[in-house]
Amino acid sequence: MMDRTVFVSNELISLVEYRPCDDRALYDCWLDPETKKGYNGFVPAASFEEFQRGNQTRLEDYIDREAKALFFAMIRRKRTGELVGALGIAPGTPPEFEPDLSICIFAPYRRQGYGTAAFALAAKYATEVLHIEELHAGAYPDNIGSQTMLGRCGFVPVAECPPEKHWLTGEDVVQVDYVYWPG
Repeated sequence: MMDRTVFVSNELISLVEYRPCDDRALYDCWLDPETKKGYNGFVPAASFEEFQRGNQTRLEDYIDREAKALFFAMIRRKRTGELVGALGIAPGTPPEFEPDLSICIFAPYRRQGYGTAAFALAAKYATEVLHIEELHAGAYPDNIGSQTMLGRCGFVPVAECPPEKHWLTGEDVVQVDYVYWPG
């Protein structure tokens, strides 16, 4: 197991620093249709090399505090040291919107509690360390798993976002905005 900076942890997982060697796992996860269904945008990449170049730019945006981007971390299983996913807190779109937390869990580790544990840790880290006063996350109406996870982590549904065309299906969809307030 490589030594990495640990941002925050609990008995199940740690949120640890991203390294460029993680790009292959992130790319493979992005190719999974189940991952793509949950996002309201896409990562254009015809090859791993193109993804990797674009990923560096996207991650620079996540950690550019001047642009109000806040955080990106890999999710590491404590018992084995395996990386099970990634999450990030990015500026909302457009940038004047509140910070938005998103997650991807690698296929073999889904539906095992890692997403819920990671979201809860990230919310705690965001409020206690990054001093974010209001953290947002979104879920599509058909994504019951994400809605359940958000509720367990203290996120509350507050509004429906404006309708948009889902980037995969072209169908009109409305994402539900969830908010986490500390305290």
